[in-house]
Amino acid sequence: MGRSIGPPEPLPSAQITHEESQSTIAVEFKNGRMIHRLVERGLSAEYPIAYQIGSGRRGRTFAAQIGSYLLESPVSWYRERGWDVSPGYEKLQLIDFDRPVTDNCLFCHAGEAKFSDADGRKLAASNVNAITCERCHGPTEAHVQHPSAKNIVNPAKLDGPQRDGICEQCHLEGETRIVNPGKTMHDYRAGQRLEDTLVTYLYRQRGDERPAVTQVEELAASRCARASGGKLWCGSCHDPHGQVANRNQQIREVCTACHATLSRAAHPASQTECVSCHMPARSTSNIAHVAVTDHWIHRPNEVWKPTETADAVVAWRDPPDRFRQRDLALAKLEIGNEQHVPATISESVKLLQTLPAEQQTKDADVLSNLQAIYLQTSSPQKAVALSQWATEVEPRSATFAMNLGIALKRAGEAAKAEQQLERAIELDPSLMQAYAELAVLYDTEERTEDARKTIDRFLQWNPQSIQFRLARRQ
Repeated sequence: MGRSIGPPEPLPSAQITHEESQSTIAVEFKNGRMIHRLVERGLSAEYPIAYQIGSGRRGRTFAAQIGSYLLESPVSWYRERGWDVSPGYEKLQLIDFDRPVTDNCLFCHAGEAKFSDADGRKLAASNVNAITCERCHGPTEAHVQHPSAKNIVNPAKLDGPQRDGICEQCHLEGETRIVNPGKTMHDYRAGQRLEDTLVTYLYRQRGDERPAVTQVEELAASRCARASGGKLWCGSCHDPHGQVANRNQQIREVCTACHATLSRAAHPASQTECVSCHMPARSTSNIAHVAVTDHWIHRPNEVWKPTETADAVVAWRDPPDRFRQRDLALAKLEIGNEQHVPATISESVKLLQTLPAEQQTKDADVLSNLQAIYLQTSSPQKAVALSQWATEVEPRSATFAMNLGIALKRAGEAAKAEQQLERAIELDPSLMQAYAELAVLYDTEERTEDARKTIDRFLQWNPQSIQFRLARRQ
């Protein structure tokens, strides 16, 4: 965990070609700094890398920094393959350094990543540090001053959700995660019930295809875990403080604590470890070139069968009752949009529209999502009203200001739309979509010079943007 994020370490230089866009990305070191250089459509962009994300056991992603904002590089390093495009960039027709590294992205990779804006995009400190002891043991100030077992959390001493939530905060990704109203992910403290802060929702209809971060789901589905009555958990096999000298022997001892007698036919004397047969490496559905240990402990040749109902969105563990409908509705909407499932989207709309009035008018996340629905399915006036409420609930959000501007533009209120898009840019100078929406608005009004100035304004913030330099050519 201490290597979850940090300055980039030396890796081999390389140049790769992105097949869809036919752009090239070169990785090299200059004066002790890692540089990623993108060449595309006759333009080039060169970014010094500020951070590597990931310990390197499976691979690493990289981030450049512009002012107080982080941008993900479109190229990653994979332990088994070397350099290749980052996950999610494979099918794009044009690639760029345009994917923000947000608070959500860094939650599982950084211990002290603090953001100063409402949208979790602008860093509040000059450095981002790796995960610390507090992630698993809770606040440590009192313990440092007066070391005692009474003023620190020991996960092994906890039971059920309070224990498992410590691991699940990073090792249970699900399909989406919904933060409860009035909370941020950082409000969670080890020893609390994770679902009092955020809820993970599952949606499995892909047969044996599984994403990279499903270890918790897999272990819970195992016969061994179910038969243990909760005794078998992540800490049974994993010591987060370091690796043992003989990992195979360690796992074997855990297994034989219950399976003292083994079939000689299936377990010849030459077989001295358990993982290769019962927890073999598997591919992942969302990250190329990466294999992970299958935490579904099973007999050889058994086939993984998800426990969830097909096409159903379910909580891994439910939130408090007062948030259950709200969180499920937001999860269904997000998953329905990502998976292109109209029925799931319709279900989410019904749930959102029947929430208590207090949640419909004062919950910024609910307002923002309802606004997006109405913008697509009905007259924009409803979307304008909801967006206005959302900006009143959270006036510091550049995203909410931009959404209001988009809704006003659709409603034909160009002057007010311009004001909100300008406000979004003032709040967050990195918000590319706000510039693009404003430039299109000016083009529609035949204000060509204003559109050009808007593009130039973003290029003042990031002069190397391929997309905006291409737009400047037109």
